[in-house]
Amino acid sequence: MAQQPSQLGKIAVDNALKALEGKKVEETIKVPVKVVTKENVAGFTG
Repeated sequence: MAQQPSQLGKIAVDNALKALEGKKVEETIKVPVKVVTKENVAGFTG
């Protein structure tokens, strides 16, 4: 499993802006992960 830090950052900023605007922000926010396999591992950098 691989976390997606750029996606995590985008979601965090989007929700911070919502909160600043007084909009409702979910208490729990799921961030997608990707399954790493030998076929797609080259697409991941660390």
